[in-house]
Amino acid sequence: MIMIMTKKFLAFLLFMLQGLAWAEYSTGEILVKGGSEAVSPVLKSKSFKTETVSPDKFDDPFRQSLADLVKDQVGVDTQVYCANCGAKRLTINGLKGEHTSILIDGIPLHSAVSSFYGVDSVPLLGLSSVEVMRGAGAALSNPESIGGTLNLITVDPLNFTSKIRTSFGVNDIGNRQSQNYNVLTGKTAHSKKWGFVVGGSFTRNETWDEDQNKVAELPQRVGKSMLAKARLLLGEKLDVNLRLGYADIEILGGFHNPKRPTRVRPLAASQSDFNGGDTFGAYIGDPAKITDWVNLDRLESALSVSTHLGDSTLLEWKTAHARQEQKSIYQHGFDYAHINNLFLTDINIQHFLNGSTSVKGGIFVKDERLRSASSTLFERYAASDPNDIKKDNFDYSSKAFYTELSFIKNKFEFNFSLRADHIDINWLELTNEIKEWVLAPRVNLVHNISDHLTQRFSYGLGYRAPLTFFESGHGNEENGYEVAITQLEKAHSFVYSLSYNTPRGYATAGVHYTHLMNMAYGLEQFNQPIRYKNSVEDYDVLVSDLLIGHKVSEDWLLEASLEFFNYQGGYKRRLPTAAIEKRLSLISTLNLGKWSHRFSGQYIPSRNLSNYGRYYDHYRVRNQGLEPILDTNLPRKLQEAPGFFLFDTNVSYSFNETLKLNFSIQNLLDYTQAGEGDSPATWHWHFNHAHYDGLHTWGPNSGRQFALGVEYIF
Repeated sequence: MIMIMTKKFLAFLLFMLQGLAWAEYSTGEILVKGGSEAVSPVLKSKSFKTETVSPDKFDDPFRQSLADLVKDQVGVDTQVYCANCGAKRLTINGLKGEHTSILIDGIPLHSAVSSFYGVDSVPLLGLSSVEVMRGAGAALSNPESIGGTLNLITVDPLNFTSKIRTSFGVNDIGNRQSQNYNVLTGKTAHSKKWGFVVGGSFTRNETWDEDQNKVAELPQRVGKSMLAKARLLLGEKLDVNLRLGYADIEILGGFHNPKRPTRVRPLAASQSDFNGGDTFGAYIGDPAKITDWVNLDRLESALSVSTHLGDSTLLEWKTAHARQEQKSIYQHGFDYAHINNLFLTDINIQHFLNGSTSVKGGIFVKDERLRSASSTLFERYAASDPNDIKKDNFDYSSKAFYTELSFIKNKFEFNFSLRADHIDINWLELTNEIKEWVLAPRVNLVHNISDHLTQRFSYGLGYRAPLTFFESGHGNEENGYEVAITQLEKAHSFVYSLSYNTPRGYATAGVHYTHLMNMAYGLEQFNQPIRYKNSVEDYDVLVSDLLIGHKVSEDWLLEASLEFFNYQGGYKRRLPTAAIEKRLSLISTLNLGKWSHRFSGQYIPSRNLSNYGRYYDHYRVRNQGLEPILDTNLPRKLQEAPGFFLFDTNVSYSFNETLKLNFSIQNLLDYTQAGEGDSPATWHWHFNHAHYDGLHTWGPNSGRQFALGVEYIF
């Protein structure tokens, strides 16, 4: 029924916009003249549908990481997978978090390894903009784009602003909840031939315990980052960019006042650790039993060089390295650590045949290696023991050749690319290995119907190597795991959008269809290790959305968006976290001289949680027998998530060109899961036993917060 209603709504919407297109195309009239233009988030210069994150969000003191920045972006969802360890997933077009690719200045420096905690380690320091490309195969030089791509664009050392920002956030009773400090400065030569920027940031967010039972619904998070970037122009034809980045994040969750554990606890939390054995009751046990600790360090370096070979040929070379080191202790009773190194090189040459046609060819090489360790898992038994758990170490290489043809004729722009990639994955201590050639096409077609109306169509094949098992399974395989992965994940993606723009407003309707094949997942079996395998089923995901912006006056912009996410039942069962299915968003931006005000609101309708993952096995209490037997009289956690509203507001005042004051309120209505009597804490059943976990997430877990921020430009 939902699918039928969505299709009817979408058909009506596209019919109306096509009507506008025909009317304007046939008459040639400009419907609205004059006035300052309302800038659409859809970039007109891109052949693939590309949306930008609003610049206003970068000024919000509550948006301290990439996950915070894009959490309400159209087509994007930030999901908190675990309230204990704070693991997040950035999903695009309803696909899994592992299917989202992150580029930095067009370079794919993140992989599946960093899709769990790495998104919180991506700082906003030094970012000038973020581009969202929704669909498989969205980026030519990115081999792992299935759901879509986030391209993070860092500041230009030849054009930047030195600034200092700081902010403090408190809850309703005045307790400090957040703090944020960052500085960015540098120098640009008067000749604009060279420049550099350096910066650093520190952020801290405290735990949230909305139901006051000493169990946190969100963990403590402390992040530090540094950035250095230089740019050098040699003559008129050579452009060199060098970037160095460092990020460190520490997460402590579980107990409301957490302390870093010094060792693995041999005993897990039991019902005697809660009042009445109920996860909604007060926690009276040892805090270390429910404490998760994760520390993540990332070091990145990237060099890009572009040079003109004559007047019509451009040569580009990019090379980069990322090193990620994780150390963690989980409340399940084990430790885990890894070192992940990623190296890549991309070189291409583009030749412009004339003013409307260009061809490009390139070579892409990627090498990724992971080495892991755990004293309580991998070292527990001898290698010859049948109970020995093998390490998830791997070597992964991708060697690709690609070509691209682009031309513009009249009102049409056409782009076709083809990538041939040889994938080689070797799990060193496991028996699996994948060697495969992949031929991936991508087609983009842009039709500029008029100066105001543009339609886009894109098709692409995306593919991904399912590399990690231990962390993607969130440590649930502490009793062992098996690997039966034999195929790459692949997806066919079709995107259609129709955008209407005038100086007074804009409207964009989009349809995003993904056909997902060979999805990797973990199969839990009774008295057996979890088994990672490829799904024999294919899954279809359809996302449709409408974004409208209208300038009520020269100073006031109103925006609204409506999104529908449609998933198959079998696909929902494979998702670890309940996804959003519909979302309505409203944004008001008002600028009055020195004053500016932004108000945003969202409505998330109700969802049936039991359709997703293992939510149907989440209980408030557990059977106390030695061999617990599932009792239908035991109270379950909420299985129908209610609809809810979220409102944020922000007011800023500029004293002059250098000093600005910012006041924000997040979650104005103070709506949380715990407030509904359904915190993330749960007894999670696995066939004949249950253990404590923080996986019952479906809504906001941080309450109302007030923040005061100051920005100084120098």
